[in-house]
Amino acid sequence: MRRHLKPLQRRQLLPHRALLLTDCEHPTPELITFCEKLTGVIAVAFLTDDPVEAPLKGFPPNQPNLISAIETWLEEI
Repeated sequence: MRRHLKPLQRRQLLPHRALLLTDCEHPTPELITFCEKLTGVIAVAFLTDDPVEAPLKGFPPNQPNLISAIETWLEEI
């Protein structure tokens, strides 16, 4: 996946370079490891109550200002 994302990034076809994974209450260690490998190319976030370590980002799904928090994250990348 990383190999396919790099050319898109170079051609500026990934304007936000972000991936938000939903329906992922408890990300598995394998998924976390895979997503960490992508962080050099795109920013990755999860909708989860589980703690997520940088460079990944986690948003609690029931957060009252969820849309605003995601928008702020997108602006920061």
